[in-house]
Amino acid sequence: MKETQFRKGNKPGNWLPIGSHRTSQDGYLQRKVTDTGYPPRDWISVHVLLWEEHNGPVPPGHCLCFKDGNKQHIELENLELITRAERMRRNTIHRYPPELKDAIRTVSKLKRTIRRVEHEKQG
Repeated sequence: MKETQFRKGNKPGNWLPIGSHRTSQDGYLQRKVTDTGYPPRDWISVHVLLWEEHNGPVPPGHCLCFKDGNKQHIELENLELITRAERMRRNTIHRYPPELKDAIRTVSKLKRTIRRVEHEKQG
């Protein structure tokens, strides 16, 4: 067992240095700013770093949104600071007319069924 353990000073194969970039599962470009070994603290979204550089920290209860909806278009003019309540209102299904809500629900149900059938085929 001792042969397979990390020796002091060795890094795992997927380790990246401070300043490296990656794309999160949600599609946000992130930069490594510390090397604590705790990823939520080590990696910060580039758009947040840009905002904080020009406007200071994002206030509690607020978030940054891309005006054009493109997470890869990282420019200060494309960022807007909104409350989390406003973000929820923008992203809720209830802002659509009833016909469109029904269509969205039907498509979602179809996607769930397809995923379930594909999962059953694999297992």
